[in-house]
Amino acid sequence: MNELTPLMAASLANSVYLLKENGREKEFSLDLNTQVTRNFDFDLSNHRLTGISGSIVSRLFNRKTGFAAIGKGKASYAGDHVVAIRGTDGLRDIITDLNIGLAGGDNSSLVHAGFNKVFQSMKPALEQSLTPILAAKGHGTVHCVGHSLGGALAHITADWVKRRYKSRVCLYTFGSPRVGLDGFSIKTTGNIDKIFRCTHASDPIPLIPLWPFMHAPYKSHEILLSSAQGLRASGHSMGENGTPGYLNTANSNSWGALQNQSTELFKEIELKYPERHQVTFTTYWAHRINNALITLLRKAGLLTLIYAQARIGTYLTFYDMLASSVEKIAKLSGEFAEQTKGLLGHMLVFAGKGATKVADLSYRFIRWVFEVTIGALHRIARQALDLVN
Repeated sequence: MNELTPLMAASLANSVYLLKENGREKEFSLDLNTQVTRNFDFDLSNHRLTGISGSIVSRLFNRKTGFAAIGKGKASYAGDHVVAIRGTDGLRDIITDLNIGLAGGDNSSLVHAGFNKVFQSMKPALEQSLTPILAAKGHGTVHCVGHSLGGALAHITADWVKRRYKSRVCLYTFGSPRVGLDGFSIKTTGNIDKIFRCTHASDPIPLIPLWPFMHAPYKSHEILLSSAQGLRASGHSMGENGTPGYLNTANSNSWGALQNQSTELFKEIELKYPERHQVTFTTYWAHRINNALITLLRKAGLLTLIYAQARIGTYLTFYDMLASSVEKIAKLSGEFAEQTKGLLGHMLVFAGKGATKVADLSYRFIRWVFEVTIGALHRIARQALDLVN
């Protein structure tokens, strides 16, 4: 059973951006790594897929752009197919909006409403191209590839292809945001045959949307391609012509040669207020703060209720409700008050508000702490998305 090499997957994720505009099919073919062209053929006259992106302007004028390419395997990949999806227009603000909605995905679990809407607009074109290919017997693996917002769409596509066509499916993402809640993570990791989720430690996009959105950690590990310290916009770049980016750090013919880690698995942790100034604006501390919040909710017996509320409201409503729950927890006991104070203190330092002392555990203050923490991540995320859109 073949998987794409890291080098092949990164080349596809990068080159597919060239298909946004008509007339660049030749550039796409020339831009691909020789490993890809040696093993896959692209009939872009039939398999350059177009659709309406997520932007308001595009939807208003029914403006279609190229968003995906389908390639047919040959040589050692004979019988396989690859679906490479680019990050689409118009989701920069959707992904960094507090009022993120939830939608029922094709696998009956909750996903990011913006991602789901774009996928649904893509699905007719995908189905039209893939059904003649995958309805025949003897086809092999379908490889779904994408960078950034294209990674989120590739994730939804991979799960849909597996359920729709019963094919063997592998997913390769670079700097993908979180797609859905825990139910989506569990279902997709049980469904998709192999998941290669590549990140840079400095890339802010894999950290958003914030909890309760989750990556798929249950069967696959995150592949950390760069361990540079500090979150920065350039950490999200694919990188070309020798500049830093996923193309350079995925420059390998073996997944086994790359560093694996499991950062998303829950680890119980309590944060102490006097130790808050050790926090840095890094992926490591983003995960620790996330786990400390879950620990607090779980110990207070409210975690199940929080998940239930997330399933019936908008993201904005969810954070209003979460702040109210944290306020109630802080009032239960002195121990919970100290644990809450430690969590909020660490969040403030992470958001660059370390000079603000936690002297008030009211709903209003707690909601403000969530707001500034999310805002700090969203500012750097918008800069990162501007590099690719």
